[in-house]
Amino acid sequence: MKAGKSLRTDIIVLVIDDDEEVRSAISAAIGRLNLHVVQASDHDQGIERFHSACPDLVIINIHMPEADSFGMLQILAELAPDMPVIVLAERGNSDDLMRALRLGVSDYLLLPLADEAMLEHSIYNSLRRARLVEENTRIRKNLESINAELERQIEIFQQDQQAGRHVQINMLPVPPQDISHYRFNHKVIPSLYLSGDTVDYKKVSRHEILFYIADVSGHGSSSAFITILLRFRIEQMRRDNVRGRFQGSFTPAKLLAMLNRDLLDSGLDKHITLVMFMLDDRTDTLTYSVAGHHPLPVLLQNDKAAPIPVARSSFPIGLFAEAEYFDETLSLEGDFALYLFSDGILEHLRHATMVEKENYLLSVVEKCKGDFELFKRTLSLSKSSSVPDDIAVMSVTRA
Repeated sequence: MKAGKSLRTDIIVLVIDDDEEVRSAISAAIGRLNLHVVQASDHDQGIERFHSACPDLVIINIHMPEADSFGMLQILAELAPDMPVIVLAERGNSDDLMRALRLGVSDYLLLPLADEAMLEHSIYNSLRRARLVEENTRIRKNLESINAELERQIEIFQQDQQAGRHVQINMLPVPPQDISHYRFNHKVIPSLYLSGDTVDYKKVSRHEILFYIADVSGHGSSSAFITILLRFRIEQMRRDNVRGRFQGSFTPAKLLAMLNRDLLDSGLDKHITLVMFMLDDRTDTLTYSVAGHHPLPVLLQNDKAAPIPVARSSFPIGLFAEAEYFDETLSLEGDFALYLFSDGILEHLRHATMVEKENYLLSVVEKCKGDFELFKRTLSLSKSSSVPDDIAVMSVTRA
Protein backbone atom coordinates (compact mmCIF):
# COMPACT_ATOMS: atom_id res chain seq x y z
CA MET A 1 0.00 0.00 0.00
CA LYS A 2 1.31 3.44 -0.87
CA ALA A 3 1.90 5.82 1.98
CA GLY A 4 -0.44 8.41 0.50
CA LYS A 5 -3.42 6.07 0.74
CA SER A 6 -3.34 6.27 4.53
CA LEU A 7 -3.31 10.08 4.65
CA ARG A 8 -6.37 12.19 5.35
CA THR A 9 -7.73 13.84 2.22
CA ASP A 10 -8.30 17.17 3.98
CA ILE A 11 -4.57 17.75 4.48
CA ILE A 12 -3.27 21.01 3.04
CA VAL A 13 0.32 21.30 1.79
CA LEU A 14 1.93 24.71 1.13
CA VAL A 15 4.65 24.61 -1.55
CA ILE A 16 7.03 27.61 -1.67
CA ASP A 17 9.41 27.73 -4.64
CA ASP A 18 10.28 30.48 -7.12
CA ASP A 19 10.82 27.96 -9.92
CA GLU A 20 7.39 27.54 -11.49
CA GLU A 21 8.33 24.29 -13.20
CA VAL A 22 9.59 22.69 -10.00
CA ARG A 23 6.69 24.07 -7.99
CA SER A 24 4.12 22.76 -10.49
CA ALA A 25 5.75 19.32 -10.66
CA ILE A 26 5.78 18.95 -6.88
CA SER A 27 2.22 20.27 -6.64
CA ALA A 28 1.04 17.77 -9.25
CA ALA A 29 2.71 14.91 -7.40
CA ILE A 30 1.05 15.99 -4.17
CA GLY A 31 -2.30 16.26 -5.94
CA ARG A 32 -1.96 12.64 -7.02
CA LEU A 33 -1.84 11.76 -3.32
CA ASN A 34 -5.34 13.29 -3.01
CA LEU A 35 -3.99 16.14 -0.86
CA HIS A 36 -4.85 19.81 -1.21
CA VAL A 37 -2.04 22.03 -2.52
CA VAL A 38 -1.47 25.76 -2.03
CA GLN A 39 1.39 27.37 -3.98
CA ALA A 40 3.58 30.39 -3.29
CA SER A 41 6.33 31.79 -5.51
CA ASP A 42 8.28 33.70 -2.84
CA HIS A 43 8.55 34.17 0.90
CA ASP A 44 6.15 37.09 1.19
CA GLN A 45 3.50 35.20 -0.67
CA GLY A 46 4.36 32.12 1.36
CA ILE A 47 3.68 33.96 4.64
CA GLU A 48 0.40 35.32 3.27
CA ARG A 49 -0.70 31.83 2.07
CA PHE A 50 0.41 30.34 5.36
CA HIS A 51 -1.97 32.59 7.29
CA SER A 52 -4.86 32.20 4.83
CA ALA A 53 -4.64 28.46 4.15
CA CYS A 54 -3.43 27.15 7.57
CA PRO A 55 -1.45 24.28 6.02
CA ASP A 56 -0.65 21.00 7.72
CA LEU A 57 2.78 20.82 6.05
CA VAL A 58 5.13 23.22 4.24
CA ILE A 59 7.59 22.33 1.48
CA ILE A 60 10.11 25.11 0.85
CA ASN A 61 13.14 25.57 -1.40
CA ILE A 62 15.94 26.96 0.79
CA HIS A 63 18.11 27.98 -2.17
CA MET A 64 15.85 30.48 -3.88
CA PRO A 65 17.84 33.44 -5.22
CA GLU A 66 17.63 36.72 -3.33
CA ALA A 67 15.70 35.14 -0.49
CA ASP A 68 16.53 34.48 3.15
CA SER A 69 15.12 30.97 3.28
CA PHE A 70 16.60 30.25 6.69
CA GLY A 71 14.95 33.39 7.96
CA MET A 72 11.70 31.99 6.54
CA LEU A 73 12.30 28.71 8.36
CA GLN A 74 12.80 30.66 11.58
CA ILE A 75 9.50 32.50 11.06
CA LEU A 76 7.66 29.21 10.39
CA ALA A 77 9.20 27.67 13.48
CA GLU A 78 7.96 30.59 15.58
CA LEU A 79 4.48 30.62 14.02
CA ALA A 80 3.90 26.85 14.19
CA PRO A 81 6.67 25.04 16.10
CA ASP A 82 5.04 21.61 15.72
CA MET A 83 4.18 21.88 12.01
CA PRO A 84 6.30 19.61 9.76
CA VAL A 85 8.51 21.38 7.20
CA ILE A 86 10.28 19.65 4.29
CA VAL A 87 13.13 21.61 2.71
CA LEU A 88 14.25 21.29 -0.89
CA ALA A 89 17.84 22.04 -1.85
CA GLU A 90 19.41 22.33 -5.28
CA ARG A 91 22.79 21.21 -4.06
CA GLY A 92 24.07 19.03 -1.22
CA ASN A 93 25.55 21.08 1.59
CA SER A 94 26.14 19.59 5.03
CA ASP A 95 26.26 23.02 6.68
CA ASP A 96 22.85 23.89 5.19
CA LEU A 97 21.51 20.51 6.31
CA MET A 98 22.65 20.99 9.93
CA ARG A 99 21.36 24.57 9.97
CA ALA A 100 17.96 23.46 8.68
CA LEU A 101 17.77 20.57 11.15
CA ARG A 102 18.54 22.92 14.04
CA LEU A 103 15.51 24.95 12.94
CA GLY A 104 13.35 21.85 13.34
CA VAL A 105 12.71 20.72 9.75
CA SER A 106 11.29 17.22 9.41
CA ASP A 107 13.06 16.18 6.17
CA TYR A 108 15.59 17.36 3.59
CA LEU A 109 15.29 16.48 -0.14
CA LEU A 110 17.70 17.25 -3.00
CA LEU A 111 16.54 18.60 -6.34
CA PRO A 112 15.85 17.28 -8.84
CA LEU A 113 13.81 14.60 -7.09
CA ALA A 114 14.70 11.07 -8.12
CA ASP A 115 11.03 10.00 -8.19
CA GLU A 116 7.66 10.82 -6.71
CA ALA A 117 7.89 7.92 -4.26
CA MET A 118 10.64 9.73 -2.38
CA LEU A 119 8.45 12.82 -2.03
CA GLU A 120 5.46 10.70 -1.00
CA HIS A 121 7.54 8.89 1.60
CA SER A 122 8.86 12.17 3.01
CA ILE A 123 5.37 13.70 3.23
CA TYR A 124 3.92 10.61 4.87
CA ASN A 125 6.70 10.31 7.47
CA SER A 126 6.66 14.05 8.23
CA LEU A 127 2.90 14.09 8.80
CA ARG A 128 3.02 10.87 10.81
CA ARG A 129 5.71 12.28 13.09
CA ALA A 130 3.71 15.49 13.43
CA ARG A 131 0.63 13.50 14.44
CA LEU A 132 2.68 11.62 17.02
CA VAL A 133 4.06 14.88 18.39
CA GLU A 134 0.55 16.32 18.54
CA GLU A 135 -0.79 13.23 20.25
CA ASN A 136 2.12 13.20 22.71
CA THR A 137 1.52 16.87 23.44
CA ARG A 138 -2.17 16.20 24.03
CA ILE A 139 -1.38 13.25 26.30
CA ARG A 140 1.26 15.27 28.16
CA LYS A 141 -1.15 18.14 28.74
CA ASN A 142 -3.82 15.70 29.85
CA LEU A 143 -1.35 14.06 32.26
CA GLU A 144 -0.29 17.46 33.54
CA SER A 145 -3.94 18.28 34.18
CA ILE A 146 -4.48 14.94 35.91
CA ASN A 147 -1.31 15.38 37.97
CA ALA A 148 -2.34 18.90 38.97
CA GLU A 149 -5.73 17.61 40.10
CA LEU A 150 -4.07 14.67 41.88
CA GLU A 151 -1.68 17.01 43.68
CA ARG A 152 -4.63 19.16 44.71
CA GLN A 153 -6.50 16.13 46.03
CA ILE A 154 -3.37 14.89 47.83
CA GLU A 155 -2.98 18.31 49.45
CA ILE A 156 -6.61 18.19 50.60
CA PHE A 157 -6.10 14.61 51.83
CA GLN A 158 -2.96 15.61 53.73
CA GLN A 159 -4.77 18.55 55.29
CA ASP A 160 -7.56 16.19 56.37
CA GLN A 161 -5.01 13.73 57.73
CA GLN A 162 -3.17 16.46 59.61
CA ALA A 163 -6.47 17.69 61.05
CA GLY A 164 -7.31 14.15 62.09
CA ARG A 165 -3.85 13.75 63.63
CA HIS A 166 -4.37 16.98 65.55
CA VAL A 167 -7.65 15.62 66.92
CA GLN A 168 -5.97 12.34 67.90
CA ILE A 169 -3.12 14.10 69.69
CA ASN A 170 -5.49 16.39 71.56
CA MET A 171 -7.51 13.40 72.76
CA LEU A 172 -4.44 11.74 74.29
CA PRO A 173 -3.43 12.59 77.86
CA VAL A 174 -0.55 15.06 78.14
CA PRO A 175 2.58 13.19 79.29
CA PRO A 176 4.10 12.90 81.79
CA GLN A 177 1.24 12.99 84.24
CA ASP A 178 1.11 12.25 87.95
CA ILE A 179 -2.08 10.60 89.17
CA SER A 180 -2.25 9.85 92.87
CA HIS A 181 1.29 8.66 93.71
CA TYR A 182 2.02 7.19 90.25
CA ARG A 183 3.62 8.71 87.18
CA PHE A 184 2.26 7.91 83.71
CA ASN A 185 4.15 8.56 80.48
CA HIS A 186 3.64 7.51 76.87
CA LYS A 187 4.74 7.88 73.25
CA VAL A 188 2.65 7.19 70.11
CA ILE A 189 4.38 7.12 66.70
CA PRO A 190 2.10 6.64 63.67
CA SER A 191 3.38 4.85 60.57
CA LEU A 192 1.16 7.22 58.53
CA TYR A 193 -0.41 10.52 59.50
CA LEU A 194 -2.94 8.78 61.71
CA SER A 195 -2.42 5.98 64.17
CA GLY A 196 -4.43 2.88 64.98
CA ASP A 197 -2.72 2.75 68.40
CA THR A 198 -3.95 4.64 71.43
CA VAL A 199 -3.34 4.91 75.17
CA ASP A 200 -5.16 6.53 78.05
CA TYR A 201 -4.93 6.89 81.82
CA LYS A 202 -7.33 8.63 84.22
CA LYS A 203 -8.99 8.29 87.59
CA VAL A 204 -12.32 6.47 87.62
CA SER A 205 -12.95 6.73 91.33
CA ARG A 206 -11.35 8.25 94.40
CA HIS A 207 -8.80 5.47 94.70
CA GLU A 208 -8.82 3.75 91.29
CA ILE A 209 -6.98 4.62 88.07
CA LEU A 210 -7.95 3.11 84.74
CA PHE A 211 -5.30 2.83 82.03
CA TYR A 212 -4.92 0.83 78.85
CA ILE A 213 -3.11 0.42 75.55
CA ALA A 214 -5.01 -0.56 72.39
CA ASP A 215 -4.01 -1.50 68.85
CA VAL A 216 -6.68 -1.37 66.12
CA SER A 217 -6.28 -3.66 63.13
CA GLY A 218 -5.11 -1.95 59.94
CA HIS A 219 -3.72 1.54 59.41
CA GLY A 220 -4.79 5.03 58.48
CA SER A 221 -8.08 6.86 58.81
CA SER A 222 -10.41 3.92 59.43
CA SER A 223 -8.27 2.56 62.27
CA ALA A 224 -7.80 6.04 63.72
CA PHE A 225 -11.59 6.47 63.75
CA ILE A 226 -11.94 3.29 65.81
CA THR A 227 -9.47 4.64 68.41
CA ILE A 228 -11.70 7.70 68.81
CA LEU A 229 -14.79 5.51 69.09
CA LEU A 230 -13.02 3.32 71.67
CA ARG A 231 -11.99 6.29 73.80
CA PHE A 232 -15.49 7.78 73.62
CA ARG A 233 -17.15 4.54 74.71
CA ILE A 234 -14.73 3.97 77.61
CA GLU A 235 -15.23 7.56 78.77
CA GLN A 236 -18.99 7.06 78.54
CA MET A 237 -18.76 3.96 80.76
CA ARG A 238 -16.49 5.81 83.21
CA ARG A 239 -19.05 8.61 83.56
CA ASP A 240 -21.85 6.09 84.06
CA ASN A 241 -19.82 4.52 86.84
CA VAL A 242 -19.13 7.86 88.53
CA ARG A 243 -22.86 8.69 88.40
CA GLY A 244 -23.88 5.27 89.70
CA ARG A 245 -25.48 4.21 86.43
CA PHE A 246 -23.07 1.42 85.51
CA GLN A 247 -24.59 -2.03 85.76
CA GLY A 248 -22.37 -4.62 87.48
CA SER A 249 -18.79 -4.44 88.66
CA PHE A 250 -16.59 -1.83 86.99
CA THR A 251 -13.62 -4.07 86.14
CA PRO A 252 -11.38 -4.42 83.05
CA ALA A 253 -12.97 -7.74 82.04
CA LYS A 254 -16.48 -6.28 82.24
CA LEU A 255 -15.43 -3.24 80.17
CA LEU A 256 -13.80 -5.43 77.52
CA ALA A 257 -16.91 -7.59 77.25
CA MET A 258 -19.07 -4.50 76.71
CA LEU A 259 -16.60 -3.05 74.17
CA ASN A 260 -16.56 -6.36 72.30
CA ARG A 261 -20.35 -6.28 72.00
CA ASP A 262 -20.34 -2.63 70.94
CA LEU A 263 -17.72 -3.15 68.23
CA LEU A 264 -19.49 -6.20 66.82
CA ASP A 265 -22.80 -4.33 66.77
CA SER A 266 -21.19 -1.43 64.87
CA GLY A 267 -20.45 -3.68 61.87
CA LEU A 268 -17.20 -1.80 61.21
CA ASP A 269 -15.24 -4.99 60.45
CA LYS A 270 -12.38 -4.03 62.76
CA HIS A 271 -10.88 -5.71 65.79
CA ILE A 272 -8.73 -4.37 68.62
CA THR A 273 -6.06 -6.00 70.73
CA LEU A 274 -6.11 -4.38 74.13
CA VAL A 275 -4.82 -4.74 77.66
CA MET A 276 -6.67 -2.78 80.35
CA PHE A 277 -5.62 -2.14 83.95
CA MET A 278 -7.32 -0.88 87.09
CA LEU A 279 -4.85 0.34 89.72
CA ASP A 280 -5.98 0.70 93.35
CA ASP A 281 -3.74 3.25 95.07
CA ARG A 282 -4.78 2.06 98.56
CA THR A 283 -3.39 -1.45 98.13
CA ASP A 284 -0.98 -1.07 95.15
CA THR A 285 -3.03 -3.76 93.45
CA LEU A 286 -3.39 -4.15 89.70
CA THR A 287 -6.48 -5.74 88.22
CA TYR A 288 -6.15 -6.34 84.49
CA SER A 289 -7.56 -8.19 81.52
CA VAL A 290 -5.88 -9.07 78.22
CA ALA A 291 -7.77 -9.12 74.91
CA GLY A 292 -5.38 -10.88 72.55
CA HIS A 293 -2.69 -8.24 73.07
CA HIS A 294 0.96 -8.91 72.21
CA PRO A 295 3.56 -8.30 73.46
CA LEU A 296 2.41 -8.54 77.04
CA PRO A 297 3.23 -5.59 79.31
CA VAL A 298 6.54 -5.94 81.15
CA LEU A 299 6.75 -5.40 84.91
CA LEU A 300 10.05 -4.51 86.57
CA GLN A 301 10.19 -5.39 90.27
CA ASN A 302 13.24 -6.01 92.43
CA ASP A 303 15.43 -5.16 89.39
CA LYS A 304 13.99 -8.07 87.43
CA ALA A 305 11.78 -7.61 84.35
CA ALA A 306 9.19 -10.15 83.23
CA PRO A 307 5.90 -10.16 81.27
CA ILE A 308 2.87 -9.82 83.50
CA PRO A 309 1.40 -13.21 84.38
CA VAL A 310 -1.71 -14.17 82.39
CA ALA A 311 -3.59 -17.28 83.40
CA ARG A 312 -6.47 -16.71 80.98
CA SER A 313 -6.11 -14.54 77.90
CA SER A 314 -8.86 -14.02 75.36
CA PHE A 315 -9.58 -12.91 71.82
CA PRO A 316 -9.24 -9.34 70.54
CA ILE A 317 -12.46 -7.40 70.89
CA GLY A 318 -14.61 -7.19 67.76
CA LEU A 319 -14.04 -10.77 66.53
CA PHE A 320 -16.36 -13.17 68.36
CA ALA A 321 -19.60 -12.53 70.20
CA GLU A 322 -18.95 -15.51 72.48
CA ALA A 323 -15.49 -14.29 73.58
CA GLU A 324 -14.98 -14.19 77.37
CA TYR A 325 -12.69 -11.82 79.26
CA PHE A 326 -11.08 -12.51 82.62
CA ASP A 327 -9.68 -10.35 85.41
CA GLU A 328 -6.20 -11.05 86.77
CA THR A 329 -4.59 -9.41 89.82
CA LEU A 330 -1.09 -8.73 91.07
CA SER A 331 0.50 -6.60 93.76
CA LEU A 332 3.07 -3.91 93.07
CA GLU A 333 6.22 -3.88 95.17
CA GLY A 334 8.82 -1.21 95.82
CA ASP A 335 9.97 1.05 93.00
CA PHE A 336 8.29 -0.90 90.23
CA ALA A 337 8.11 0.08 86.55
CA LEU A 338 5.37 -1.20 84.24
CA TYR A 339 5.85 -0.85 80.46
CA LEU A 340 3.10 -1.39 77.89
CA PHE A 341 3.68 -1.77 74.12
CA SER A 342 1.73 -2.16 70.91
CA ASP A 343 3.02 -4.85 68.54
CA GLY A 344 4.61 -2.22 66.28
CA ILE A 345 7.52 -2.15 68.72
CA LEU A 346 8.43 -5.69 67.65
CA GLU A 347 8.60 -4.73 63.96
CA HIS A 348 10.77 -1.75 64.93
CA LEU A 349 13.39 -4.00 66.52
CA ARG A 350 16.06 -5.43 64.21
CA HIS A 351 16.55 -8.78 65.92
CA ALA A 352 16.05 -11.92 63.87
CA THR A 353 13.52 -13.88 65.93
CA MET A 354 10.53 -13.04 68.10
CA VAL A 355 12.21 -14.58 71.14
CA GLU A 356 15.25 -12.34 70.64
CA LYS A 357 13.03 -9.26 70.34
CA GLU A 358 11.06 -10.10 73.49
CA ASN A 359 14.25 -10.81 75.46
CA TYR A 360 15.74 -7.53 74.23
CA LEU A 361 12.69 -5.62 75.48
CA LEU A 362 13.14 -7.20 78.90
CA SER A 363 16.80 -6.18 78.95
CA VAL A 364 15.96 -2.58 77.97
CA VAL A 365 13.33 -2.34 80.73
CA GLU A 366 15.88 -3.60 83.26
CA LYS A 367 18.50 -1.16 82.00
CA CYS A 368 16.22 1.89 81.94
CA LYS A 369 14.17 1.01 85.03
CA GLY A 370 11.60 3.80 85.30
CA ASP A 371 13.46 6.33 83.12
CA PHE A 372 11.05 6.72 80.18
CA GLU A 373 13.26 9.20 78.31
CA LEU A 374 16.17 6.77 78.45
CA PHE A 375 13.83 4.01 77.33
CA LYS A 376 12.79 6.02 74.23
CA ARG A 377 16.40 6.89 73.37
CA THR A 378 17.53 3.28 73.75
CA LEU A 379 14.83 2.10 71.34
CA SER A 380 15.25 5.12 68.99
CA LEU A 381 11.65 6.22 69.46
CA SER A 382 11.84 9.83 68.32
CA LYS A 383 9.19 12.05 66.75
CA SER A 384 10.93 11.82 63.37
CA SER A 385 11.19 8.02 63.42
CA SER A 386 10.00 6.29 60.26
CA VAL A 387 8.35 3.07 61.40
CA PRO A 388 6.76 0.17 59.48
CA ASP A 389 3.81 -0.05 61.88
CA ASP A 390 2.16 2.20 64.44
CA ILE A 391 4.02 2.17 67.75
CA ALA A 392 2.63 3.00 71.17
CA VAL A 393 4.53 2.64 74.45
CA MET A 394 3.48 3.58 77.98
CA SER A 395 5.16 3.48 81.35
CA VAL A 396 3.78 3.53 84.88
CA THR A 397 6.11 4.16 87.84
CA ARG A 398 5.92 5.63 91.27
CA ALA A 399 5.80 9.41 91.18
